[in-house]
Amino acid sequence: MDPSHAEGSISLTIALPSWLGPVVMLLVCAAAFLKGGVEERLTAGSMLINVGVTVLLRDHSWLGLQNAGFAADLGSLLLFLGIALTSSKFWPMAMAGFQLLIVLTHISKIIDRTFEQWAYITAIVIWTHLQIVTLGIGVWNHWRAQAYAPSVARVETRR
Repeated sequence: MDPSHAEGSISLTIALPSWLGPVVMLLVCAAAFLKGGVEERLTAGSMLINVGVTVLLRDHSWLGLQNAGFAADLGSLLLFLGIALTSSKFWPMAMAGFQLLIVLTHISKIIDRTFEQWAYITAIVIWTHLQIVTLGIGVWNHWRAQAYAPSVARVETRR
């Protein structure tokens, strides 16, 4: 007898609602526009445009590469790399790194057509969730730096 199905064992499965991710992203982006600096606002704007393009131009057959998403992700990668290379903050490096992983996920789908669709989409969702967390950290750090050092125009955190 399988011990996981023994009498008296409890199986608990937790499923988060599908609306939770988009709502958290909208809240973090709103915080970026309200409390963030230039880097946070550019990143939030890019994320919102990217999601909009991806959703509106999505291939609903889900059979292969999501071309619109790939194009939007390439554009975001260029922006995030530019921000990371010019910013004095640390978080844009992580944002660009996660965006690079998203683009590499698209490229892996191009190279290997046997790459399962659920794995392809799930990987992109995971990297996007990590980007939301990263942007949230960036907004929090910017807000905190401004709250504790309002007389300082720009707080250097790197270099």
